[in-house]
Amino acid sequence: MDKIDSYFALIKHNVNLLDLLTSKQRPPHLVQEDFSDWCVTTIFYILCIYMKAFFTLMGKDVQDHYTLRQLINTTSELYAIAKYYRHIEEASRDARYEGKKYSKDYLIDRILLKFEKVSECIEKILRKHKVNNIPKIDIKSLLERI
Repeated sequence: MDKIDSYFALIKHNVNLLDLLTSKQRPPHLVQEDFSDWCVTTIFYILCIYMKAFFTLMGKDVQDHYTLRQLINTTSELYAIAKYYRHIEEASRDARYEGKKYSKDYLIDRILLKFEKVSECIEKILRKHKVNNIPKIDIKSLLERI
């Protein structure tokens, strides 16, 4: 459980980063900066960490995105959310490598919706396996500040 707890701490850390990225209290030279690309990327990393926590519980040590994708696509409990995860992964990749920016509406209507489906599924599975110290996070309120 120590490894899972460290993943939960990392989830909280990434939520704090999302809080910082969406904050209105920035240094003057950054007030107009659009960090939507890093918001999507941070959301994707939060999901990666949720997945790593799940697979740790299943006795699998995931060290890269390729392995994680393979495991998601071959784990029956995750079939229903694989496409949502993949969509956020693709949006993050477009943000990181193409510099794509996202509107507030897109983040809330598309990314958040998929994030919630994936995170709720993982949380439900973790609870089923008696993991109850899952961090409560609310990224909607953070995205609404953009």
